[in-house]
Amino acid sequence: MQLTGFTMLALVGAGLAATPGGAAAPPAPVSSITVTPKIDSSGTSSVDVSWTGADPKADGVLVCVRRGTTTPSSPTGCESQIAVDAPRTSSGPITVYPKKTYTIAVYDYIGTTPEPTYSTPVSKVRHGTSMTLHETCANGQDPGDSCRITGVLKDVFRGTTIGHRQVELWASRNLKQSSSWSRVATDTTDSYGLAKTRITLDKSRLYQWRYAAVSKRQLTTYTAQVGIVVAS
Repeated sequence: MQLTGFTMLALVGAGLAATPGGAAAPPAPVSSITVTPKIDSSGTSSVDVSWTGADPKADGVLVCVRRGTTTPSSPTGCESQIAVDAPRTSSGPITVYPKKTYTIAVYDYIGTTPEPTYSTPVSKVRHGTSMTLHETCANGQDPGDSCRITGVLKDVFRGTTIGHRQVELWASRNLKQSSSWSRVATDTTDSYGLAKTRITLDKSRLYQWRYAAVSKRQLTTYTAQVGIVVAS
């Protein structure tokens, strides 16, 4: 994945400046990192990683995203590697899969060719989450009919339901996945992780629960899209 203003470190000789006299001494690690989970209006989950206290001698920072809970000692073990040139202090949105737990690590680097010199990583683990969607609608829905929508929110890493969290029900403009989406309801899960709402149908649409207001250690998620057909 490549973001405007950022450089993906993947190929030998990708443009990092050479250091005369061989490999540079490793830079100091960043002081701290912040991982901000996000989900956009189309339902794509991502994280925005920011940091403080980068080594002033470093050429930039490399952000590493990896599924699981293990922090790689070097970026070679990362699934995604996004290099951010100094003095920037954030990555921008990095897409992540729902239901997966991720380790996000940040390395200061001093550029050399063919291989930069990296600091020790500073990392955080963020739990994957999941949610179900069930609808209770009669056959042959007409405009104006109501339909009950429920779902259960879970922390995949812990294997437990998530209570007392706000979730959102979104609907598409029509039954096409490529259509625009809008939020139609919100609910707070009960102590068992259950959310429920009742909607009034007007036309055929896709529906989807989304968990956007995550707690400190969790990532956003979305359900499978469920189509509800309404007679025209």
